[in-house]
Amino acid sequence: MSTSLLFDADLAASELGRKRRAAMPVEAQIVASYQSARSDGDREQMRLLRRNAAALDPELLAELDGFDYPAAA
Repeated sequence: MSTSLLFDADLAASELGRKRRAAMPVEAQIVASYQSARSDGDREQMRLLRRNAAALDPELLAELDGFDYPAAA
């Protein structure tokens, strides 16, 4: 596991991490939560996040749809 992943996990549990998340735009929070739910296989959470994204911005929903397609090489 890379050091940056451990650092991110440590940061997430700290006061600095809480401040960082509070300053993060809502759209970025939805994308980050969607990535996490997708990696956990939590389809219910993914569905709720997609519904919130659609209400917030249709382009954000399209961005979440992009997670299901491999990146162009």
